[in-house]
Amino acid sequence: MDSTLVITLVMVGAVIWLSFLGVAALRSRRREGIPPNQAPGVTDDALETRRLERIQQGAVLLSAFLAVGLAVYYLTETDRQDSFVDQFHEESVERGAELVGPGEADCWSCHGPNGVGGVASYVEKRTGVSVSWSAPALDDIFMRYDRDIITYWVTYGRGNSPMPPWGTVGGGPMNEQQIFDIVNYLESIQVSQQESLRKTDTIVTGQLSLLENAGQALERAIIEHRQLIADIENAPRYADTMANLVELARQTREGSSRGIDRDGDSLSDASEVAISELTAAAAALFDIAEIEALTFDPQNPATDGRPDADVADHAISELQKVIPRAPILELRMQSIRTALQAEDEDDSDGDGLSDRAERVLTAELALARTALRPSTLTVVNLDPQRASSGGGVSDDQAAATAISGMEAASINLLVQTENAERLLVPAREGLEELLAADQHRNWEIDLQGVADVAFSGDLDSATRAVGVFTGYCSRCHTSGWSAGTPYASQPGSGGFGPAVWKGRPRVQFLTRDNLREFLLVGAVADQPYGVNGFGNGQMPAFGAVLSSDDLDLLVEYLWAADLNGKGT
Repeated sequence: MDSTLVITLVMVGAVIWLSFLGVAALRSRRREGIPPNQAPGVTDDALETRRLERIQQGAVLLSAFLAVGLAVYYLTETDRQDSFVDQFHEESVERGAELVGPGEADCWSCHGPNGVGGVASYVEKRTGVSVSWSAPALDDIFMRYDRDIITYWVTYGRGNSPMPPWGTVGGGPMNEQQIFDIVNYLESIQVSQQESLRKTDTIVTGQLSLLENAGQALERAIIEHRQLIADIENAPRYADTMANLVELARQTREGSSRGIDRDGDSLSDASEVAISELTAAAAALFDIAEIEALTFDPQNPATDGRPDADVADHAISELQKVIPRAPILELRMQSIRTALQAEDEDDSDGDGLSDRAERVLTAELALARTALRPSTLTVVNLDPQRASSGGGVSDDQAAATAISGMEAASINLLVQTENAERLLVPAREGLEELLAADQHRNWEIDLQGVADVAFSGDLDSATRAVGVFTGYCSRCHTSGWSAGTPYASQPGSGGFGPAVWKGRPRVQFLTRDNLREFLLVGAVADQPYGVNGFGNGQMPAFGAVLSSDDLDLLVEYLWAADLNGKGT
């Protein structure tokens, strides 16, 4: 019986009983001429009638009803309390969903949509380079860690990473209840074990691809860092002019209500024209004049009356001359070289340039010409006869956004100009670190070497093992891995967790089975493991996220004591 029904029946019975007593009192009052407390007592003959028996029977029935009702209520109380627990938990999860969203913790901006994993901006410690730091997936985190350690990390953050503390005791803005709500929400979005296991192939493939292309990623990082240095050095050339353009734009908008306003958008016609011209002038300030904006037509062997091949050679020559002061253009040059070197492609106009090469040249030269524009700059073309000149945004809002972008670029130029020496020192040191990383290439792994040492020459097993280790272990056990493969030290060199290279697993564990059991359940807090280990709860359990076969491969890889396959 439902507890609500029991309570209702008890209340109805009580009301009926009280009503009965009230009606009896009113009836007796009509017969009495004096107050009941002053009336003579009722004789035994009057009391010992069926009236008294009926009252006694009613009292017995009501008592029996209450006795049974209270027992039933007691039996259903546990379910009632459980329903409240479920209700409170659901409300907690709803609050947690709001707390992780935009405007609060905004967890998904780093950890990816719904916690599938993502990246966060961070300054890598060794190089001082701003990198995209790998943020872990949260949708299977309860399969790897227990609730206490997850609560600890949300409360206190993770030092030497972009993860900040969120709890007040850790220096963050949220109280204990809010942290509790966030952890409840994270628990509610966990994927199934089967889905988590299905992630493995994608993770392994992705990590092997990153290892294979690490050299290219590092080359890009070096180019971008050289551009950073060039931007700081060139900032004084643009700072004053940009500041003047910003001031003119501000004054124009402040006086925009004066004058003819044909489209009624609160901006006078003259203001719209002036703001459009000022945003174009601000963007053009950074354009590279030496690079022509050319359009190659795959159906026409000439451009502006000159053979396409000659025009292309001249454009590439000019681009090459500009690269020393604009290193970022090397990326455009690489794309052009790749297109020009491609063989066996269509050449519709027979000019020696493939159709794809002509399209790439057109696009890359356009990008190269504007490559130095600050990302905050926007060129607007406001139409005095339309209140919204495009994109569904009012001209007034478009003007405000464009001027705000100009102000941001101007402030950045001013900061770089006034602090040039202080900024250049770490920037140049960071470039040296990147060049050293390119020389040492610590991330490289000789897969065949791993196969020979750990898997009797089986390259497929070695490749899979390296992918599993890189995808599931390197975040903690390889220094610099989260900053990107080019920034990583040797595999297993240690980071958040201890180093596991050079035979360390054989020191910590007596047998492969001991190591496998540890990987299966992780480091349980306050419990010993291996020969002399003592758990703190921060080593995850992989039993729910890796298959038995992958665990076996990981054990063999770690036990072989040669993680890069080079004997080092």
